[in-house]
Amino acid sequence: KQWYQRRVRGEGSNVHVIAETILYSIASTDHVTCCAAARDGRVFVIGYQSGLVTVQPLQYEQSTKSVSNMGAARYLTGHVHPITTVQINRAFSVIVSADASGKVIIWDLNLMTYVNYFETRQSPVSCLRVSDTLGDIVTVSSSSKDHRNVSFPGLPSSVESVSEIYLHSVNGKYIAWSRCSHVITSLAISVMSEGLYKNVIATGFQNGNIWLWNTWNLQVVSDIQTNFTSPILSLEFSHDSYSLAAGTEEGRLLVWTQTHPANN
Repeated sequence: KQWYQRRVRGEGSNVHVIAETILYSIASTDHVTCCAAARDGRVFVIGYQSGLVTVQPLQYEQSTKSVSNMGAARYLTGHVHPITTVQINRAFSVIVSADASGKVIIWDLNLMTYVNYFETRQSPVSCLRVSDTLGDIVTVSSSSKDHRNVSFPGLPSSVESVSEIYLHSVNGKYIAWSRCSHVITSLAISVMSEGLYKNVIATGFQNGNIWLWNTWNLQVVSDIQTNFTSPILSLEFSHDSYSLAAGTEEGRLLVWTQTHPANN
């Protein structure tokens, strides 16, 4: 398996590769299940079918817009089930990985060592985000009633699948938990200054809707009706969190923008 950095030129069907560099190469029968790159382009993390997590340090050259390897990859072992998602958080210097059994491990990004772990309710973790302001870890697990053979108090008997959303501290301490009768397909956390503003967790759903949750207690504070039924596959706040962008399965890009106080 190989990962490339490609520089391209052109638009639409006239795109041509003008430079190609191999960033990372492995000779292995282990299958890659997910990966993540740090925003500064200095770390690349890969999750595997076996439960292995590898971390490749990178060097980004601003002048040439190129990336190169910086030393050998580091191996993080602690999972025994396929890795479903990984996240890198520079603000709190952590890597967080989650697997198909619901186990979530927190790693020290600087020392490349184990910090702590926690578990969800025996369901694969499908979405994961780490707050840049508090370091809190938000995870989502989705499953069917038949798969887990359990009941869901407060939900109609017709509900066949649910999503559970969990909130833990950066050290793995449990904070809050909630459940909804829709499948969550994407996740994002706003990054406004704590104490001055109230941050929210945004979740995109399979039915095309978006909910905003309180970051302290996981109470729903807003339900955004998109008027589309296509699953929300990607969510991201702008750097000032006054805009929220959503990408749908059909290829639509939806953006909501709140007026900045300075413009009032």
